[in-house]
Amino acid sequence: MRVLIRLAGLCGMVLTPLMAGEFRLAPPAPSLDRWVYPFGDFGGDRPVAPTFASFDPRFDTRDAQALFGWDTASQLATNSGPDRYLIRRVRIGLTIQADQKFVYDPSFDPFQTFLTNHPAAVPDSDPGRPVELYGAGYRNGFSDETWTETSPFGAVYPITSTNIALGTRNVFAAMHGEDGRLMDVSNNVGQYNAAWTHAPFEVRPWALGLTTNAGVGELVPAGARFVFEVDLADPQVAGYFQAALDSGRLRVVVSSLSPAIQITPGGIGGGGNGDYPQWVTRENLLFDGPDAPSLEMEGTLVGDDDTDQDGHPDDWERFWFRDLSPTRDSDSDQDGATDAEERVAGTDPSRAASRLQILAVGFDAGAARLRFTIAPSRRYRVEASPVLGGWSLVSGETRYPEPGVAEFVGSPGGQASGSDARFFRVVVEE
Repeated sequence: MRVLIRLAGLCGMVLTPLMAGEFRLAPPAPSLDRWVYPFGDFGGDRPVAPTFASFDPRFDTRDAQALFGWDTASQLATNSGPDRYLIRRVRIGLTIQADQKFVYDPSFDPFQTFLTNHPAAVPDSDPGRPVELYGAGYRNGFSDETWTETSPFGAVYPITSTNIALGTRNVFAAMHGEDGRLMDVSNNVGQYNAAWTHAPFEVRPWALGLTTNAGVGELVPAGARFVFEVDLADPQVAGYFQAALDSGRLRVVVSSLSPAIQITPGGIGGGGNGDYPQWVTRENLLFDGPDAPSLEMEGTLVGDDDTDQDGHPDDWERFWFRDLSPTRDSDSDQDGATDAEERVAGTDPSRAASRLQILAVGFDAGAARLRFTIAPSRRYRVEASPVLGGWSLVSGETRYPEPGVAEFVGSPGGQASGSDARFFRVVVEE
């Protein structure tokens, strides 16, 4: 079953959320959008949202950000459990308002290319700066449920202070850190003052903005349409969008490190030539309809129906195989994990390279260290046994050093309750 869902401006129409099956969400405009800037839009009614960088050490380097949000509960059932939302595609579309204000750069720029007066700085290999899309993180008690277009930006100190708005915004561009939680990337380039103590770090954008309306290195015209294809190959990113559908609230943040003109009192800091993107918002009457911010999501909401009684929900089988071909004990990709095991693990049962597996095992001061693959919206525990039986939980800490990989380090003396176990397994918690 394939269902097309598209919101339309039809008076009196009542939409029933899809409860299960294939979906394609294509709402005509965001539920909210907001220019996230210290001195900017506090009513959510600006027709344009610029994104630019400041190299004044009193501000986040990603000084002006743009948040876009879509509420999906009227189109797709919520609270089914994040793992039941199998997503095939997420695409965000945004339009440029200002004409020929910045150079198109479709490539990722390492953080070292933004550093100034720093021994690790390297030159940028191409003109322009890319536009990047991230998730939305919150602080100071705010969440995707409570933060609105009229919520406060965050703390903004006097213009004469040493920290006007550094690290204080209530909603911010975020990626997953090594602890698995969303972390603020507003200052990944790093600011060298007393208020900012973190060293510069690399970011992992969830998508880069691409357009066919300008060539690489060319000035971008007004009306250019940028498309952000989200990287769902990263399990944590895919899990973010699954959780968004489960709650019915999807929020993303667009950021760019194109410099703004900004000379501060006393000559501190300073930007570039002021060439940066300016994005059309839903309030923009000059750029509406197809030019409005857009979202497309395709996937399947897995229901309980199992018409062939093989233990696999029909929707799950159709998502991966387009039919009900798997059987109760089948291993469709011949990778040693049955389709049933892959369904529980959240891996792709049609691709042998996708399965739950331990990549490495070692010991650190007597505690186990394991690296293993992960899947979206799954939780894991590590167990140990001296005889491949009577498994015991291993206490420790899990980190995520790279996309798709977890590293577990057992607590000192805590592996298998202090036993001499040398057999380990990773278990998916259901």
